[in-house]
Amino acid sequence: MENTRERVEHEVKDLLTERFNVPEERITPEAHLFDDLGLDSVDLMSAVAVLEERHDLSVSDEHLQDMLVVKGIVDRVTALVEQR
Repeated sequence: MENTRERVEHEVKDLLTERFNVPEERITPEAHLFDDLGLDSVDLMSAVAVLEERHDLSVSDEHLQDMLVVKGIVDRVTALVEQR
């Protein structure tokens, strides 16, 4: 059975591959959304909005800076889900 972090990791990978057409092999924990994966700030906001809606949570603007790499997204969403 997957823990919360594993579920979020899987979901972020699926989101990046399906919605933003990022090749799965390029998605690593250290991958930078802009520099490595070719996304932009609008893509980041869109991805965050999807995750907020799916998990009924809210990511503050101050935390977006921590979400520029894949691991940062997983860390922040996992922490918010576990706080509920």
